[in-house]
Amino acid sequence: MVSHLGFSLGGLPCFIIFERKGMTVTGKGKKRRKNVLLYFYLLLILFTLWVSASYTWFSISRTPRVSNMGLTVAGQSGLELATTWNAEEWFQLLDISEQVEETVALKPVTWVDSKQKFFAASYGTDGRIMGIDKEMSDEDHTNRNDVNGYYFKTSVYARTGAKVEVSLMEASTNEAGASGTYVIGTPVWNSESILHNNGGNGAEYTIRVGLRITKLDLNGNEKANSVQFYVYEPNVNGHVDGSVNEVDTPSIDGNKTLVSETQLIRQTTTSWKEAYPVQHNVVLHTPGKFLTDTHLFDLNPDEIAKIDIYVWMEGQDIDCDYHIGTAAMIMANIQLNSEAEDQSGLEEFR
Repeated sequence: MVSHLGFSLGGLPCFIIFERKGMTVTGKGKKRRKNVLLYFYLLLILFTLWVSASYTWFSISRTPRVSNMGLTVAGQSGLELATTWNAEEWFQLLDISEQVEETVALKPVTWVDSKQKFFAASYGTDGRIMGIDKEMSDEDHTNRNDVNGYYFKTSVYARTGAKVEVSLMEASTNEAGASGTYVIGTPVWNSESILHNNGGNGAEYTIRVGLRITKLDLNGNEKANSVQFYVYEPNVNGHVDGSVNEVDTPSIDGNKTLVSETQLIRQTTTSWKEAYPVQHNVVLHTPGKFLTDTHLFDLNPDEIAKIDIYVWMEGQDIDCDYHIGTAAMIMANIQLNSEAEDQSGLEEFR
C-alpha cells in the first residue's frame, strides 16, 4: 500500500511517500519509516523557520503605501549641510519635504545587507506572493510616484570647521513641538470629530531610515575604506495593535536582524496626543529614547561626509500587513548632533 503526504513549502508542492506492504512491518521497513518521519520533521522545521521570516508579506491583502512624507535634516553649530559637495551655500537645516512630496511612493521592500540591495516581493499570475526576490535599484525604484516607485533616497553633505563626532540627536519637545530624531504618523485635523486623526495609520511602525556615510576629500573624491551603512529603526517597541514590546526584524538572508547590532540604531516609540483643551494646530509629543549607540562618524575640517538617506517601509516588520491600510502620511526628522573632541578650546602643553 502506498500513501502520500503532500504540502507546500515556499509555494512549491512537496510530497512524502509512505510505503506499506501487507500487514507485516520488517526491520528494514521500520528503518525506512523512521527515516521518512525524520525527513518530514526536518522539512517541518525548515518550513516553520521560512514562515517566521516571511509571514508579514503574506498577510498583505492590500499593498500599503506611504503617500505623503515630510523629511527634515538638521545639524548643530559647527556642522554645515548642503545638497551638493561643492555648494556655494551651506546651512544648518535642510527641509526636503517639497522634494519628497513630489516624488515619494513607499511600498514594502526589505534591506539585504549581504547584497547591499533592497528586495521586494514578486507575484504570480494569481496575485499570490511567490517570493521576496525582486531586486531593487536606486536608479529604477527610488523617488517615483508610479508602479515602479518603492523607496526614497536623497543625499546631503556635511562639513565642519573643527574635528567633531557626529551622531543622531535624541528626540525632545519644546514650545514649537518635537525636535531631534523621530518618525511619527502625521496628526491630521478632522473638522467633524474636532480631533486629530493619525495619518500614519500604523505605517510609522514599519518605517526604516538607512544612512550610508561616505567620506570625501575637499575635491569631492571618495576616500578609501570610508563607507559605513546604518539602519535607524524608530518606534521599535510600538505596534499597530497597541501592544508594547520589542520584536527583532529578521533578514531574508537568515540573520536575526537586518544589519549587525553595531549598525542598528534603535529608538522607542515617539507619539503624540491631543492638547487640553483640543487645539487645531497643537498636539503634545512624547519623545522616544534611543536604546543603542547613535554614533555615525567622525569628521575633520579637511573632509566632507556624504550622507545617503534611504527611507522605506520594511516588509519584514511584523506590523507591515493589511492593518495599516493602503495610504499613510508620515513625518520624519533626522537631526545630527555634533560634538567637538576638545570643547575647551585649549591646547595641552608638553
